[in-house]
Amino acid sequence: MNQGCWKVDENDEVRKQGKTDRHHNFCRTLYTELYASKSTGSKAIYIDIEDSKTNEDGNWEYSKWSELPDLLLENIFSYLGIREKYYASLVCKNWYRAFHMPFVWSRFVLDDNTLTRSRFNYYSGWQYVLDHLRCQMCLSSVGKHFKHLTIQPMLNFYNLYEFMNMISWYTEQRERKENVELGVGSNIKFLKFTFPCNMTARADAERIRLFGTGGKLLQALRRLMGNLKKLQELQLIDLMLDAKEAQHLLDEVCDTCVTTLRSLHVINTTRVPYQILHAGIFLNLWELHISPQNLGDDLVELLGFTKLKHLHIVQNRYTSNDIYVTPVSSYVWKKCRQNNAFLSVHLQVESRKEKVVIWQENAAVRTLLYDSPHIGLRTEDLVTAIELYKEDLRIYGHKNIPRFHRSKSFNERIDENLMMLIRQCKFLSTLVIAERISTSTVLLLAYFGRNLKWLLIRGNAVIIKSDWKQSPDWTQEFYTWLKVNSRSYASVENEVSQILGYKWRFLTDKQFKGLKVNLHDY
Repeated sequence: MNQGCWKVDENDEVRKQGKTDRHHNFCRTLYTELYASKSTGSKAIYIDIEDSKTNEDGNWEYSKWSELPDLLLENIFSYLGIREKYYASLVCKNWYRAFHMPFVWSRFVLDDNTLTRSRFNYYSGWQYVLDHLRCQMCLSSVGKHFKHLTIQPMLNFYNLYEFMNMISWYTEQRERKENVELGVGSNIKFLKFTFPCNMTARADAERIRLFGTGGKLLQALRRLMGNLKKLQELQLIDLMLDAKEAQHLLDEVCDTCVTTLRSLHVINTTRVPYQILHAGIFLNLWELHISPQNLGDDLVELLGFTKLKHLHIVQNRYTSNDIYVTPVSSYVWKKCRQNNAFLSVHLQVESRKEKVVIWQENAAVRTLLYDSPHIGLRTEDLVTAIELYKEDLRIYGHKNIPRFHRSKSFNERIDENLMMLIRQCKFLSTLVIAERISTSTVLLLAYFGRNLKWLLIRGNAVIIKSDWKQSPDWTQEFYTWLKVNSRSYASVENEVSQILGYKWRFLTDKQFKGLKVNLHDY
């Protein structure tokens, strides 16, 4: 009897060194264990598939992984990378068939190492360069199944430039020649392009050196966007263009997707203030994410005549604080609200350091959300938010784990500020709290929040304490209820659950870090 084994070496190469029909299926079921064994750090692992028990026992039962339904196989394969998909396709005929299923390739992510080969450069050493033959085979065989195309921040601009041109070429060939039916890019509905504008070295993480795209790379991006006829969602992040290049950025998209585009993200298209007027051209646009320096009076006036429902004004870590950005005038916001009564504005700050919110007076602001470890609840900002948006505000909160000093003293905490927010903003439905408060404050927030549906509180920041003095408006019975139920986390969770009408719990740090707030549900 011949012996057979699978070999998994440090280069992720899978080779079959011999097999028999009897051990064929058993050998393939060992693939998962073999691939996972790479984490042991050994250079090569051999597993002998000849099992004495198998030879002696004629009633050996094999696993049923090769007989999974197509629906499950498609979902499993969709979570794998290109390399892992290829390895899994070697297991059996059914998995090889699943490798070519449409849903498996509906999402394609491009990074520095995708479809590349190593090449030695005399000056720079070994580098990963785009393998044109491998890329051509990939696009010609499964490119027609792409629906979501995500281009991660890539430092190898040549690979990025060549890949975008290859997809564009295949798409244009399908239009020019009737006998070419590859359909590459014809089904892409989602495109996300993020430019690595921060060129700071890892050793100098505190500094930020910003560079923008442009030139040939921008031309390739515009060519790609112009060839995607079914595009419904477009995300362009941190391009940092100059005003002349930003002026024509979305020309091709407007020509092909003026009625089909539903969602548009243009974050930090330019570093200096410049209006992206193209965003007001898309007639059926439902969601727009834009930076404040790319917003202006003319654009907001145009948005009033569209079907836009959600306008997200986003400030991320690369949005400059050194350049003064003029807010949209209150008269234009008032006029926009009259023309588009269903428009909701969401102010979002995503930064590692402190950043000042650019307030928009008379805007229909439904959300004020901070996502930063170094931005806490400041009294002056909260007072401004209440003065401007107390009738419109629905969502308020601070995400991320705080990395600044938080006092335990009641007078220095944010408990009173939160109560002021709850009392003034009567329509508030979602409140996210990351800083230190007491258990009695949690009960008061749940009790006095008339329209509060989602109270998201980081449990490690809550201290067991009843440090509120009795208010003249509180009855003795209410004050006794507050003091008694503030003595433990369990009693607080039970009382809040009864008030909100569902099983409510404090969030762990892990849950709070992965928290996703639905800004469109209020």
